[in-house]
Amino acid sequence: MTQTPESQTKHNDNAPFYRQPIFWMLMSGPILVVIAAFVSFGIAKTHAQDMVSDDYYKDGKHINLQIDRDNHALERNISAQVMFNPEGSAVKVFVNGQFEAQNGVKLLLLHPTRQDEDRTIELKAINGNEFAAQFEPLPPTVHWYIRVEDGQGVWRVQEKWLPNQGGAVMLKAQVPTLSVSAPQSVD
Repeated sequence: MTQTPESQTKHNDNAPFYRQPIFWMLMSGPILVVIAAFVSFGIAKTHAQDMVSDDYYKDGKHINLQIDRDNHALERNISAQVMFNPEGSAVKVFVNGQFEAQNGVKLLLLHPTRQDEDRTIELKAINGNEFAAQFEPLPPTVHWYIRVEDGQGVWRVQEKWLPNQGGAVMLKAQVPTLSVSAPQSVD
């Protein structure tokens, strides 16, 4: 019985290992895993989230300053109602309590995971305790940390805002605690 050249190549045991089909069947899994690892690393590197402060020592030194600001808001009985338009591109803020409107009021929108999405908005006074501003629409996220503070950095009120529960959030002065529930922004 004669063998054709095609049947000889199928059963050629003398060929180098890289020409054996069993080698490629066994190595295809590990090769795919290595490729997937590099792709995953590239995705993780380009979409890294700012979950940890770059300068935690400096942030720690400012904790007492932040607690003092919370205490001042509590002493002055400051509260703020923040109302966003449906597009998330304009805001109206009503501030109550003992504060100096001439010092100005700022609104800080802190993204829960990406520091580059944080916004500081200077509010324009409409009348005694009413302020407003327009800005670029907010990127979608599950929640934001909202902070209203005076222009001099004397007091602040803050709260977590869930956009899917409506465009309004009430911020009240609270007794400061050492547990950090919102990202600390150092100016």
